[in-house]
Amino acid sequence: MELCLCADHSQFDTEILCLNKYDDQFMQRVIDAGIPVHLLEKRYRFDFGFFSRVARFIRDKQVDVIHAHSGCYFYAALFTLLAGVKTFIYTAHGLPILLRLQDRIEDNIATLIVDTIVPVSEEIEEALVRWMPFSRPKMRLIINGVDTERFHPQPELRRRPEMIDKYGLSPEFFWIGSVGRLEPEKNYSMLLQALACANKRPGPTIKLALVGDGSQMRALQELAATLGIERQTLFLGKQLSVHEILPLLDVFVLSSLTEGTSISLLEAQACGVPAVVTDVGGNGFIIRHGENGFLCPLNDIEAMASSLCRIRDEPDMAKNMAQASCRRVETGLLNLNSVIKQYQDLYLQKK
Repeated sequence: MELCLCADHSQFDTEILCLNKYDDQFMQRVIDAGIPVHLLEKRYRFDFGFFSRVARFIRDKQVDVIHAHSGCYFYAALFTLLAGVKTFIYTAHGLPILLRLQDRIEDNIATLIVDTIVPVSEEIEEALVRWMPFSRPKMRLIINGVDTERFHPQPELRRRPEMIDKYGLSPEFFWIGSVGRLEPEKNYSMLLQALACANKRPGPTIKLALVGDGSQMRALQELAATLGIERQTLFLGKQLSVHEILPLLDVFVLSSLTEGTSISLLEAQACGVPAVVTDVGGNGFIIRHGENGFLCPLNDIEAMASSLCRIRDEPDMAKNMAQASCRRVETGLLNLNSVIKQYQDLYLQKK
């Protein structure tokens, strides 16, 4: 969406094709900007005509570049062949936690067709090369960036009654939060256990705001009740104005099993929110341990709880981390404009 919104429209016409359902409100931002959004789905499980319908659609649009993202690598490769598109670029934003032999076969076939694979972190690049041995010559690392005009520190928001009423994040509590799909790879059970552990220690109550929806919603709500922290855990569901929520947090948390270069983490850093994250994927590239947040070993509940309590109990350190978070994103490498330019250069090189 950001690529489409920020592209140089004097050079590029962009359209979005979804192969599964999308949220109308979420997509309204690009529709309002005049960017066409299309939806083509399988009608039933073995709908083989689906491929010809999508290929015909792409062919009729006279597309020069297919830019696919995580989740549809093999399908996008087939569409490229069937529609006769000149260039196929694929961005890998993360890695699945469950992989089958069928997935490996499909991914390696797609690698024969793709022109450029864009991993968003060095860890993803190395994992992909191991998974697809012939992919290395096609790799082009582009680290994700953040829109610093939309995401920036807004300390005044915490005092606005309308923000408190809208989201329920009262400033009298110490708020930690996370933004992401409520799916197994986000490992939110670890975060809930760390919250329960932290609140057993002396000090002000820590509360958690989870932004997102997914298949694990009910299970996580039940776990919060089992751990006795249902009153300290706020499930906000899907939210469109994340740029309003992040400045209300004291700490941003990721307990993920795997990450690329997390856009949500970058957005939190741009808002001046220190982070406590698992040391996986690209998290260690963004977070410098002890400077703009803390890195924790995967599934080390005690370490995450201790890190949260340290930031809560040491306000001077928290303030320094908040300032360091902003500086980390202000570097050109992590700015959205830099990312857009790299992709546009890639489109033109392949044209």
